[in-house]
Amino acid sequence: ATGEELRVLRGHRGPVQSVAFSPDGRHLASAGADATVRLWDAATGEELRVLRGHERWVRSVTFSPDGRHLASAGADATMRLWDKESGALQVTILSAAEGWAALTPDGRYKISGNLGGAFWYTIGLCRFEPGELDPFLPEGTLRQLAPGEPLWQGTA
Repeated sequence: ATGEELRVLRGHRGPVQSVAFSPDGRHLASAGADATVRLWDAATGEELRVLRGHERWVRSVTFSPDGRHLASAGADATMRLWDKESGALQVTILSAAEGWAALTPDGRYKISGNLGGAFWYTIGLCRFEPGELDPFLPEGTLRQLAPGEPLWQGTA
């Protein structure tokens, strides 16, 4: 109401690209040129956690409507979904010219659109199309999600 500065949050190395308040106003998330997303206690200014995974600038960050998750988008052409409480990465979504691919930390993936070789696994110098190696991998290490199967189950 007064325009008075309440606090300065220090932590990012380089410019801050985006900030967002949680729906309840208790937390603030920031996205920076240092390839991190940072979660802050809005009342005290305490840095609660640093989310790492992006390889380049993080351009935007937002909270889910229920405030339990964060979404970030970066110059590395990925969008990442994070659990706010634990900081755990839930899903990475990669964009391609004619579609997208989503990867979960436990090795599941989903592909949509005509990616035409834009998304592949690299082993040494060999390229493999999605799904081509699935029959040869140890059970549970990598699998394509069935149509309609959710990328991840958020907690209720």
